[in-house]
Amino acid sequence: MLSRRLLFHLRAQLVIGLVLFLLWGCAVNTQKPQHPELPTNVAFTAPLSAGKTSLEPWWNTNLSASLSERVESMLLGNPAVRIAAKEVEEQRSLLDFAEAQRWLDIQGSASGETTSTDGDSRSSTQLRIDLQLPLDLFSRLQHSRDAAAFDLAASLARLEQERIEQAESFLLQHIEAAEAQQLLQLLDQQIETVSTLLRLTEFRFGQGLVSSVDVLQQREQLASLKQQPTSVRLTLRQALSALAELNGDLPSTAAEGPRKMPNVDANFAISKPADLLQRRPDLIEKRTALMASDKRYAAALSEKLPDISLSSSALLRMIAGDSSRILSAAIDAAVTLFDSGALDANSARKRAELERAGIEYLQSWLTAVRETDDLLQALNTNQEQLQLSNDRTQVASNLFKATKRRYERGVSDYLPVLAALRSLQQQQRDHLALQAQRLRLIVRLHSAMGLPAEDNIVEQAGGRA
Repeated sequence: MLSRRLLFHLRAQLVIGLVLFLLWGCAVNTQKPQHPELPTNVAFTAPLSAGKTSLEPWWNTNLSASLSERVESMLLGNPAVRIAAKEVEEQRSLLDFAEAQRWLDIQGSASGETTSTDGDSRSSTQLRIDLQLPLDLFSRLQHSRDAAAFDLAASLARLEQERIEQAESFLLQHIEAAEAQQLLQLLDQQIETVSTLLRLTEFRFGQGLVSSVDVLQQREQLASLKQQPTSVRLTLRQALSALAELNGDLPSTAAEGPRKMPNVDANFAISKPADLLQRRPDLIEKRTALMASDKRYAAALSEKLPDISLSSSALLRMIAGDSSRILSAAIDAAVTLFDSGALDANSARKRAELERAGIEYLQSWLTAVRETDDLLQALNTNQEQLQLSNDRTQVASNLFKATKRRYERGVSDYLPVLAALRSLQQQQRDHLALQAQRLRLIVRLHSAMGLPAEDNIVEQAGGRA
């Protein structure tokens, strides 16, 4: 009888060993898809201005100290940033859970029982401790843990990207509010000039020096100017409401907002499109998502292989004062022999997810390069327009001064002076719009370039490159 049991046990071990060998061979022959390589031998169509590399975010080095402090204060209370920070905490907990799955699990239990039969009582107690340690021979648990680590890295990248986007939105609304404040001042001056010009035209009409058409033209221009402050005040109000929302506050009717344009240093520290891969958090997120998909695909392949664990238990039993101890240890192995193709379908899905993540990574990089290059070209064009606007403003200023001198000498009346002043004020408005556009382009370019390359988000998350 004993020899039959031994023979059956040896046959069972031989079958299990053969199955393990065949599954191991299938896993070794499985080919993994190649990740798409990103071309790096390209350059922006115009060089970026070189600057010193800093470990600080750009708004801490390219803005004034007071404005930088306002940005950091906004980021502390910004709801979107806080939501992204909570997502990081959630992913960190998932990583801790995946890490704990790889190690020893100890469970304890206790029970007690008392029975009475015809006056005779009998009591029993039982204490049990179970230990289980997974033997991750095919790295399934390790792959799951690494995928969780890369998910954490992706959430860290999303947090940094959210900070960049919210800082950009804050500064753009700051510029919007300051531009509206200055535009309101210019409109008030222009309305006053056109009102004076209208009164003078009406006076000249009374003397028969001009026609009624001239009077009507001045009235139409004045009416058009008086309509513009309403829309500008609405723009100011919306910008202030957006600033309040970014700070996590409710809009306040008493808020006036900034009156001066911020001084944003156009000092950029990168010059090659390939550097964006290490600087932009959204691209880092795509890369870590690609790595996580790779690990999930590897884990899906490992699911076809046996799950092996080492278990042990200790039992202390006391019945009617008699104690007994039972110790046991076992190695458990479980393998799926037939599942109608469920595991193959799951691994095929993970492979498709991996390939899609690689394509998305490449597409995101191409989009980032195009965005940065477009902003750079727009900034160069704006710089040319600003130079031409400076020249035109100088000409308009010289014209105003010349007509004013002619009036003071009695060579001409005051009408040409007002016309020159009106032209100068209109040019000042156009120049203000170009200045605001330049600041917006600089802010967007800083945001498009991301963070310093020294920030290794993957290492912070405990992931593996």
